[in-house]
Amino acid sequence: MTQENQTSPDIRQNGANTKTPLEELVENLHKEFSIMQEEGYYGNTEAITDLMNEYVANNDDYKDYCFSCPYKYTRNLIAKSDVFELMVICWKKGQPSPIHNHEEQRCWMGCVKGRLQETYYVFQDTKDTHGTGLLEESHCHPIENGSVGYITDEIAFHKIESLTEDSTSIHLYSRPITECNIYCPMTGAITRRKLGYFTQYKSKESINVHTSFDYVPTTNSYISTNTTAISTTQ
Repeated sequence: MTQENQTSPDIRQNGANTKTPLEELVENLHKEFSIMQEEGYYGNTEAITDLMNEYVANNDDYKDYCFSCPYKYTRNLIAKSDVFELMVICWKKGQPSPIHNHEEQRCWMGCVKGRLQETYYVFQDTKDTHGTGLLEESHCHPIENGSVGYITDEIAFHKIESLTEDSTSIHLYSRPITECNIYCPMTGAITRRKLGYFTQYKSKESINVHTSFDYVPTTNSYISTNTTAISTTQ
C-alpha cells in the first residue's frame, strides 16, 4: 500500500541517526499502517497499542506540539496519512469535549500530562450505539498519566475532560476523521461537526479556522461553527 504522508517538517527532515522518540513513533506507525489485516483495515490494533504505550510511558518530546487556548481544548496535528492521523490535544479543566462518535474508525488516546476522565454513552432504547433518541451514561473511568485508552463506535460514544487544571493527551485515529456526530444526551439532538486543527505541524498559520472542532476566533471569544442538525427527539 502507498500512503500519502503528511508529517511535520521537523520529523521529515531529521537524519536517520538523530530520530527522536516521536519521530520513531511516527515512522513505526507508517510501517504498521501499511499492513492490511484480515478484518479489512490497515494496522494491527494490538501492535499499535503497544507502540502508543511505549511512547506515552517513556517520552515527552510531544511538548513541541503543545499549543493551548483559554477558551477551548485544542487539536494540534503531528502527522497524517490517508490511513491515520496523530495529534496532541491540550485540555484545561472545564474544557470537555462534546459527546461524539468516531465515524466507525479506531481511536487510541494516551494521557501524557495530568489526568483525564472518559465517559461512555449509549442510546437508552438499545443500550448500545445503534438506536435513536436519548442517550444515557453507561460507564465513567479515569485515563491516568502514562496510560493509553482505546475506543470504537462499537464500544460507545464518549466525552473526554480533564480532571486536573491542565492535561495533555496524544490521540491516534485510523482512518483520519474529518467530521463526526455530536450528541445532546438530554434532547436526543444529533448534529454534524466538521473537524480541524488548532495548529498543524507546530504552525498556527496553518490553522483552518472554518473547520476547527467547535471554534472560530472572534473578539475575546470562540463560537460554534459548521454545525448541522440531522435529527431531534423532543
